[in-house]
Amino acid sequence: MMKCVSLPVAAAMMLLFGIILQAGNASFASADETTEQQQLIDQAISTFERFLAEPGLAAGYRLKPDSMKAVFIVPKLWRGAVVVGGSGGRGVLVARDLLKGGWSPPAFYTMSSTSFGPQIGVDSSELILIVQSFAALERFSGKGTKRLGVDGGFTVGAFGEGGTTALDLISFAWSKGVFVGFSLQGFAITASAKDNQTYYGAPVNPEEILANKTVTNPGADRLRAALARLIP
Repeated sequence: MMKCVSLPVAAAMMLLFGIILQAGNASFASADETTEQQQLIDQAISTFERFLAEPGLAAGYRLKPDSMKAVFIVPKLWRGAVVVGGSGGRGVLVARDLLKGGWSPPAFYTMSSTSFGPQIGVDSSELILIVQSFAALERFSGKGTKRLGVDGGFTVGAFGEGGTTALDLISFAWSKGVFVGFSLQGFAITASAKDNQTYYGAPVNPEEILANKTVTNPGADRLRAALARLIP
C-alpha cells in the first residue's frame, strides 16, 4: 500500500526541487549570457593565429619580447560610408606579466571612428594593435574614452612604416589575405563595462582584469595559450 507524504514533507521536497531547478537554469543562463563575449574571444584567437603564421611579423617580437607589453585584437573592424564615414568594432586587450610570465585575462573594449567627405562602400579588416610602452598600457587601463594619435596621448604607427620602434602602438591589419598598414589616427577606444561584467560575472574595470587579475574565465585559456606561443 502506498504511503501518503505529509504536507510539510511534500512542501520541503517541492522547495528543494525548485532550488535545484533554479540552480540548473542559472548555470545555463550564465553560459548563454557569455556566448557573445566568448565568440569574440574565439574570433580573436583566429586573428592572432594569422599573425603567428607570418614569421617576418612574429619573429621580431620573439627576439625583443620586452617591446611587447600588451596585445589588442579586433577580429572585425568595419568601415562603411555614404558621405559620412564610420568605422567600428569590438576587441579584447591582453597584457603580459613581465615579472611572472604569462598573460592576463582579456579586457573587452569597443573601437569607433567617424569621417566626412565623398566616400562610399563597406569593408572589414582584422586588426592587431601591439602596445609597446607602459604609458600606453596605463592609458588603456584608465577610465574614459581614449583617442589614438598624438592628440590623445598615444603615438601610433602602422605596420610597414619606418621608425616604429619608439612608438606606443603598432597596428597590423589583415585585409584581403595580407597584413597591410592601417592608420588609426583619431580612433576612439572605450572599455566595455557591460562585456567585462557579463563575461566575468562581476563589475570589474580593465585594471582589475589586466594588472590585478582579480577575475578569470576558463573560456579565455585558449587565447592566452595562443599568445604564449609568441612570448611565454
